[in-house]
Amino acid sequence: MRAICVDTGFLIGLYDLSDDFHDKAKKHFLDLLDSSPNHLLIPWPVLYETVSTRMVKNRPGLTQMQNDWKRLLVQRRLNLVSDVSYRETLADECFNELTRPTEQYRNLSAVDRIIRRMLSDNNLRISAFLTFNPKDFSDVCRAIDCELYC
Repeated sequence: MRAICVDTGFLIGLYDLSDDFHDKAKKHFLDLLDSSPNHLLIPWPVLYETVSTRMVKNRPGLTQMQNDWKRLLVQRRLNLVSDVSYRETLADECFNELTRPTEQYRNLSAVDRIIRRMLSDNNLRISAFLTFNPKDFSDVCRAIDCELYC
């Protein structure tokens, strides 16, 4: 059993049939979560971004998300991960980025910074991360020996 964390792009790709990454997201979900004992970890900020105005207008996608989540919840394989302990110095980190030279500036969103902190947290024991934006996470995944799927 492995703990698999996802980002917003993956979930949108999975539940939006018109998304360019839909087929790839569906394959990863089927291979890594649907037919395995693995656990899906979703950071709360990812949930906020995913269940956006656009997603709630996508009734078929939202229905599929509900069905998948109900099944994973019943099997105790879905965990929503609180971001409270990871956001303490988040604003400062974003603003401090402005002091870096342009070539070293990392335009990471607050959500991506939270995810990076969660990936680095040994207590969560995340063994795989699903994203379609690997450049923002490859360094942290490599450092903790976390498989990166994109």
